[in-house]
Amino acid sequence: MATKNMTAVVTETQNGNLVMVREPINGKDGKQLTTKDGRLYFAYIVRGVIRGQVKKVDFAPKDMGGYEPLDLLFDIADRAELIMEDKVMEDNNGNKTAYTAYSVRVTDEDGEVWECEVKPQRNSDKALLNFLLIELGKQAKKAATETAA
Repeated sequence: MATKNMTAVVTETQNGNLVMVREPINGKDGKQLTTKDGRLYFAYIVRGVIRGQVKKVDFAPKDMGGYEPLDLLFDIADRAELIMEDKVMEDNNGNKTAYTAYSVRVTDEDGEVWECEVKPQRNSDKALLNFLLIELGKQAKKAATETAA
């Protein structure tokens, strides 16, 4: 299968975390889509290379109101760290459910940390994210082996 310009796309990390960027969503006419009140539409994505193929993982805010905080966050910086934390939720009966919480984080010019919860947009994005993490794990193992040799 052909790949898109792989020299231009790498799996970008920052402080050991994947990096999320936002890009404009354009209509068929090539112009950026806007809401009725004039706000611009953006896609929030993590790009990477999986088995030699350039892929992107789409994210959305945790709730519909989350687009405003995401816009503020990306006004501070054009890249944000994707933070993934394994958590456990317990219901009233004591049943525990493990899940992964996702958020994006930037640090402003004064050193303040700004963070907003996100989620993979679809189940297929969760799968792609998992594949991307597998690839990063393989690369880290290979680099460690080469360093030890």
